[in-house]
Amino acid sequence: MIITVSSGVTSSGLTVSSGVEVLVLSGGTVESSTIRSGGSVTLLSGGVGRELTESRGGVVEGTGDLIDTFNSAAGSVSSVTVGGAENGGYLEILSGGTASDVTVSGGEEETNNTLQIDSGATATGALILDGSLELTGSATDTLLEGGDDISFVFSGGVANGATVQSGASLAVDSGGTASGVTVQSSGYLQLWPDGTVSAVTVRNGGEFWVEGGTAFGDTVLSGGKEIISNGAVATGDTVQSGGEEIVLSGGVASGGTVHSGGLLALAFDGSASDETVQSLGTADFGENVKGDFTAGPVSATTVVRGVTLSSGADEGLYDATLLGAKVYVSSGGSVIGTTVSSGSVEYVQVSGTTTASLLSSGGLEFVSSGGVARGTMVLGGGRAYVYSGGVASGITLSGGNAAVSGGSVVYATVSSGGILYVLASGTTTGTVVSDGGREILSSGGVADETTILGGGMGYAFSASLANHAVVSSGGTEVLSGGTAGDLTVLSGGRLTDNGQVRVAGAGTLAGTLAGSGAIVELGGGDLLVSGSGAGFSGSAVISGGTLELGTAGALGTGGVTFAAPPTGSAVLQIDAADAPAAGGTFANVISNFNGANEDIDLRSIAFVSGASATVSGSTLVLSDGGKTYKFTLAGTIAGAYPVLSDGHGGTLIDPKVARFAQTAAAFAPPDAAKTALVSSMASADNMPLLHATASGVAARV
Repeated sequence: MIITVSSGVTSSGLTVSSGVEVLVLSGGTVESSTIRSGGSVTLLSGGVGRELTESRGGVVEGTGDLIDTFNSAAGSVSSVTVGGAENGGYLEILSGGTASDVTVSGGEEETNNTLQIDSGATATGALILDGSLELTGSATDTLLEGGDDISFVFSGGVANGATVQSGASLAVDSGGTASGVTVQSSGYLQLWPDGTVSAVTVRNGGEFWVEGGTAFGDTVLSGGKEIISNGAVATGDTVQSGGEEIVLSGGVASGGTVHSGGLLALAFDGSASDETVQSLGTADFGENVKGDFTAGPVSATTVVRGVTLSSGADEGLYDATLLGAKVYVSSGGSVIGTTVSSGSVEYVQVSGTTTASLLSSGGLEFVSSGGVARGTMVLGGGRAYVYSGGVASGITLSGGNAAVSGGSVVYATVSSGGILYVLASGTTTGTVVSDGGREILSSGGVADETTILGGGMGYAFSASLANHAVVSSGGTEVLSGGTAGDLTVLSGGRLTDNGQVRVAGAGTLAGTLAGSGAIVELGGGDLLVSGSGAGFSGSAVISGGTLELGTAGALGTGGVTFAAPPTGSAVLQIDAADAPAAGGTFANVISNFNGANEDIDLRSIAFVSGASATVSGSTLVLSDGGKTYKFTLAGTIAGAYPVLSDGHGGTLIDPKVARFAQTAAAFAPPDAAKTALVSSMASADNMPLLHATASGVAARV
């Protein structure tokens, strides 16, 4: 007999006897009912079963949703979803019952969804998506994928052939057993004390944490990790290329084999017994190293701390502490996370690498040609040296010192009393110098793209070069005979220039300027000097492009020197804040203002037709709109200085146009006063005009 429960209908309190089938259609519900031996409930998709109790031999099947509690005793459940569309499902299979192809998923409170397999019950092909599996019986071919809950194999439970992936977790508790588990793609398998796991495969982002109990016969493939700790023992494991077996304090790896490309790491007093590392495999030893140690491929079979290293296997250090020891990292050798204490030395030789070494007070690290040190941290009293051909990447100096001579340092961080010395032929790239840190360049040293933050300082001594540095607010750059190329000083930054700043293109010097060196604009852009220059007494040289003075006293008492550019023009642009007042004199001496392509652009002094400029002795006097403005000249002086519009409403003084205008006047037609002569600084849209009249050309007196 078939009883149909239609959409919108709820059947409650049924007793489903032998020969009776309850067919629950989509939208229908059967609840608080008992299924006896020979009876069955079929849930079609969208059908719901709630609080069903089976009495030995009953069957629940279909693709509908099981919600709340279902108790099975010697009955079967297949192809149903625990949870479904309502709040949390719970399916318990009692002793003698079976579950096949059950899915745990859905529900507004997804973490409440549970499939519980009791002792004597079995589950096959379960899919755990949102929820958990609680196992004291047996489960075969379970797939755990995603979700926030942890599934458990409790005492007496057996999980065979499970797959754990996509963030899912399976824990094997005391007395539980798991065999043939595959852990991959961010899945996690945990073995707790007195549990047993065998024949696990870990690969491609999976992790197996052996935190107690016994694991044996496991295989770690590329991208997989097995971590052993807390009294746990892993026996007979195989680590293939790209796999890692890491033994932490209290853990033991025994009788396993590490193949070419695989890694065995004994860290924090982890131990090994009868382990074998084959040629091109790696064994890293974490311990208190008191004697000399060579990290790199061994030339003959040797035994170290219970590990047999075959010829060609790589011997390294992992989270070891050197106590007065010397470690030589040779070709192919690796050292990870070592602490180099007082009296200890770490030598990084050709093709050797170190990662995350910590140099404490008195500890030394030497990086020679071909050696690479990554992420070294140097504390107060520690020192690192990078020689020709050596590379230090991501080094942090926090009170300690590093010196690079012929080698290179990439992306260093220097703070809290740390000093980075860049010696002859040494280079740095991307250094960040913060509060209390210093980068010091001596003769032949080159630093590129250094950032100096508040409290940090950079020094460039004679014959050294600092390229593309940025000095932020509170930072300081000091040139003591050195050169800074394309330097940027932001507002609040400080520059002491007793060397030379060379800018090829656009640039900004907006902070405090001091010193007696040179600032050279090479062309191709606008160099804006807009800070406080009261302490500057050097020279600003324009050999191309524009030097723009944006604040009062931008150059202090320093001078401006024109150098004839090979191409293009050289312009001194004086903005309103630094321009002379009417009747006053510009604060800085201007030298060699006589070239064919040289201009003074007075942006804030409006051009008035008939403006003129005359030279009396060493003073250039601009008369414009009935007002006069004076400029002190030095060096070579031009024969005449015509005055014209700069195309932006301001006034332009241009010796180049002077010579052209004089020549043109000699051959001018009668209406020459209406003929426009074009400045080299004019744009196609806004050309300054110069009339070939007496008021347009000023002769030297």
